[in-house]
Amino acid sequence: MAWDTGLDKGSVAYGIAAAPEPRVRVIAGPGTGKSFAMKRRVAKLLESGIAPKEVLAVTFTRVAAEDLHRELQKLGTPGCEELEGQTLHSLAMRILSRKHVLEAVGRFPRPLNTFETKAMICDLAGDNGGKRKVKKLIQGYTAAWAQSQGDEPGFAKDGAEKKLQADLLDWLDFHQGMLIGELIPYLVRYLKDNPAAAEHNEFKHLLVDEFQDLNKAEQTAIAYLGAAAEVCIVGDDDQSIYSFKNAHPDGIREWKGIHPGCADLKMVDCHRCPTTVVEMANALIAVNKNRTPRALNALAVKGPGEVAIVQVPYLHNEAEWIKSKIEGLLSAGVHPSEIIILVQRAVAGKPILQALRVAEIPAKSYYEESQLDSETAQMRFALFKLFLNNEDRVALRYLLGSDVDDFRCKSYARVRKHCENSGDSPWQAMNKLVDDALTLAHTKPLVARFQLLTEALGELEAVKGDVQSFIDQLLPDGDDELAELRALALVQMEGAETPADLLTGMMQEITQPDIPPTVEEVRLMSLHKSKGLSSPYVFVAGCVEGILPPAFDPEWSKDEKDAALEEARRLFYVGITRVKADPENGRPGSLFISYPQQMTIKDAYGANVAFKTQSGPMANLLPSRFLNELGPTAPKAVAG
Repeated sequence: MAWDTGLDKGSVAYGIAAAPEPRVRVIAGPGTGKSFAMKRRVAKLLESGIAPKEVLAVTFTRVAAEDLHRELQKLGTPGCEELEGQTLHSLAMRILSRKHVLEAVGRFPRPLNTFETKAMICDLAGDNGGKRKVKKLIQGYTAAWAQSQGDEPGFAKDGAEKKLQADLLDWLDFHQGMLIGELIPYLVRYLKDNPAAAEHNEFKHLLVDEFQDLNKAEQTAIAYLGAAAEVCIVGDDDQSIYSFKNAHPDGIREWKGIHPGCADLKMVDCHRCPTTVVEMANALIAVNKNRTPRALNALAVKGPGEVAIVQVPYLHNEAEWIKSKIEGLLSAGVHPSEIIILVQRAVAGKPILQALRVAEIPAKSYYEESQLDSETAQMRFALFKLFLNNEDRVALRYLLGSDVDDFRCKSYARVRKHCENSGDSPWQAMNKLVDDALTLAHTKPLVARFQLLTEALGELEAVKGDVQSFIDQLLPDGDDELAELRALALVQMEGAETPADLLTGMMQEITQPDIPPTVEEVRLMSLHKSKGLSSPYVFVAGCVEGILPPAFDPEWSKDEKDAALEEARRLFYVGITRVKADPENGRPGSLFISYPQQMTIKDAYGANVAFKTQSGPMANLLPSRFLNELGPTAPKAVAG
């Protein structure tokens, strides 16, 4: 099938696919068909004879990357089997792992899992003001990197920050690791310092999705990789919701000014949402001031849809109302997978999930409850890494102290000092301590722990030839704390011939978690997680002040508070535009917005919900201000 099959030559999608300019910007609102247009552009490139390896399709999630690949296969595009959409982080890992790049950068691109940073924080805490201060300083360090453009991030301003930065870099250098937030900045630094490097000419065409969600360092990486290539960026600053990841929405706003000759196309026809939701979304987002004024076009063929705004007395009533509504939908023949529930705070989501499970409605939560939540799972996963590479210093460091609060930081410091003086690796030093070939004061508990680890490694060695047996030994069935990690391992086992293959697949799922495109359950998640999804039935719950928008730090300036408020409004905009109308198939597109009048003071504090008055043990809640910004087409709120 040719790239232009079925495309109207006067359509925006055709214009995007066929644009000849070397720089193309596409502003695409929710549900306007940007993915369809991007796929056709890739198909046109491949059909024109461009080699797949010369096309870099950067996506924000792995699911989007896999979807691109599937769609190109459906088109039968030549060379599509060799084209891989990928995230910028996976590309950075691949480039930084090349031998010549490693030598130039001088750092090991072995990223730390979040749980592994606990040992690092303990090691740094003693000389840097304690764990809490170290965590805050590290957050500042990674944020500064995200906003850098290949230069030193300029994070360290006072003596404490300079000392922490020096100690942090020493720790990472000794342990041959890298913070995930450093990957892209180090790629940028390599490209900046090596203008003759082959990587500058590796690609002839770049296509970058969700450009507004990239931070400044990531956008700078794209600029370097695309300097000698043709570049097409796609995004929507009205859907920029990742300031906590230092997203830089000004990058897409300023693109045309930086590239004055670029093709500039806009996709505004909403092929997803019912007309009522489109009009509500337009009214809501128009309140924001820091944006380029534009509106989505509602398509009459989508119909008005179904919208309800409901207030209930208490948090548990909201859960019961949603459960009852879903029971009615299921009785009418709706499949659980057609229903999405969006709640920005887990404290408001838990009662809903519990109510659904009591009613035996299949439901799954997608809050940040990774497979590595339990300490047992963290320990076994680190053991897995150490099994595959005894010289994995990060994994060994974590395991030597993971069973105690202080991670045996003082006794480990003695081992590290010996290693730095002698040239031994921590693995070598620990073996010498076990064999009495080395004596270090106050290290007996560390040695005892190491002996337990080597016994566990020996048990894994005995079954490494069979992946199923290896999983059973590493992640035994019946242990609740390992259940989620074991389930992931069993899924990844299908394509794994060795334990090393298994770890690769598991690491990708854990470090780049995505919501699968096909599911069997009702999905419950935050509004952030819903980005990129759509569904015929969408519930947005917990719409009260303090959650949507969140409570703002009183120390913030007015500009900071205004920016945070606008982002919260964009987040609500993203949430309500997940609704998908398909009236021809009996799915008009249903949006249900709900909020409680009260919740317990304990829950309110737990969710950081601001409240001004209380009635006994209950906090009196205010409806989200966003509900009054939905315009005249929004229905009046009713009691539920």
